Amino acid sequence: MLFVCLAHFADSYQFTSGADTSGGYLVIMGMLASPTFVTVSGLVAGFLAVTRAKTFDALCYKLFDRGLFLLVVGHTILAASGLAIGRGFIPAMKIGYITDAIGFAVMLGPWLVGRLSMRTRLAIAAGTFTLSWVGVLAWTPVGSFASVAKSYLIGTPNAADWSSGNFPLIPWFAVYLAGTVLGGRIGAFYRDQQLKQGNLFLARIGASLFVVGACGKVLFSAVHHWMPTMLVAHDSLTPLLSSYQKFPPGPVYIAFFGGAGMLLVATVLEAARRDILPSVRGQLRQIGLASLFVYLLQFYVYVVVIRSLRLPYSRWWPVLFALTIVFLTYAASRWNRREGNRYLTVGIGPFIDWRARRKAAVPVHQHGVAASGDLLDHSLGREARVTRGVA
Repeated sequence: MLFVCLAHFADSYQFTSGADTSGGYLVIMGMLASPTFVTVSGLVAGFLAVTRAKTFDALCYKLFDRGLFLLVVGHTILAASGLAIGRGFIPAMKIGYITDAIGFAVMLGPWLVGRLSMRTRLAIAAGTFTLSWVGVLAWTPVGSFASVAKSYLIGTPNAADWSSGNFPLIPWFAVYLAGTVLGGRIGAFYRDQQLKQGNLFLARIGASLFVVGACGKVLFSAVHHWMPTMLVAHDSLTPLLSSYQKFPPGPVYIAFFGGAGMLLVATVLEAARRDILPSVRGQLRQIGLASLFVYLLQFYVYVVVIRSLRLPYSRWWPVLFALTIVFLTYAASRWNRREGNRYLTVGIGPFIDWRARRKAAVPVHQHGVAASGDLLDHSLGREARVTRGVA
C-alpha cells in the first residue's frame, strides 16, 4: 500500500509540479506495488487453506463476496473520481483498475485452492500466463468488441506509454494463482511451527525471481545498446524483456518487481518473528487490515485533492508525502476501530450466515436421523462466523 501511495503521489504531485525526473523514478519504485499486492492476495488464500483448513470453505464464500464488491461497488467508487477531475464518469468507468483484477481473482482463485493441488495450480498459472502473452502478441482483433475484449482480458501493450493501460484479468489471475502456491508452502512451515524456515523459503523464492528479472533487464539493455535493429525487426521482444511492461504485466516485470516484493514480505515476516519495531509494524498493520478502504481513500487523496491543488515543486516533498501517510494511517485506524470491513459486502456473506442459522434451527431428528445437508449447512454457518474477520 505504501508503494501504491508513492506511485500515485508522484503521478499527482511530481509530474504536475514539473519535477519529471524525480517523479519518473518514484513511479518506477511504485511498480513494486501491483505484483506484490496481487501475489500477497493469493499467498494469504493459500496460507489459510493450509493453516485453517476446517474453516476455509466458509472463507471462500466471504472472499467471493468481497471480490464481487470490488468489481461492482469498488469500481464505481473509483470511477466516480472522474467527476471530480473532469475526466467524466463514463470514461472513468471504462478503465480497468487493479481492484478489478484482484476482485476477479478473489472470486475464482480460492475455489481452485480448495480443489486442486499446488502442483496443478502452479501448472495452470504458468500455462495461463504464457497463453495470455501468446494472445497478446498473436491476436489481432477485428472489430471494436474484440478489441475491447482483448484489452480487458489479456491486455494490449502501449508502446507510446508503458505507464498507462488497463489491468487485464487473465495474466493477473495467473499471478494470483501462483501466489496461492507460495502461500500453501509457507502455510505448511507455519503449521509445523517452522516460521524461520518458511520466511527463508519465501526469501529464496523472491531472490531467485529478482535475479531472473535482473538478468532480463541486463539482456534487454544489451540488446537495446548493441543490436537495436533486432528490437525493430522483432518488436515482440520489447514487451517480453522490458522490466517496465506493466500493462499487461510482462514476465521480466513480474520477476523483477514481484521478486523484490516477495523479499520485502519475507523481511516483514521475519521482523514479526523477531518482534522488531512492534510499534511501527502496528501502525503499518492498520493500513494492511483496511487495505481496500485505504486504497479507495488514497485514490481520492492523490488523484483528486493533490492533483487539483497543483502545488509548486519543493525539495521538501517527502514531508508532504509523509503527512498524507499519517492521514491515511489515522483514517485506517478509525476504520478498523469501527470494524468497517463488515460494510464491504454485497450481502452474500450475511445471507449465508442467515441461511446457516435457519438450517441450524430445524430439528435434527427428522425421521430419526439428521439430514446430512442440514449438518453441512450448520457447519458452514459456524465456520463462517469463525472467519468473519479474516477476509
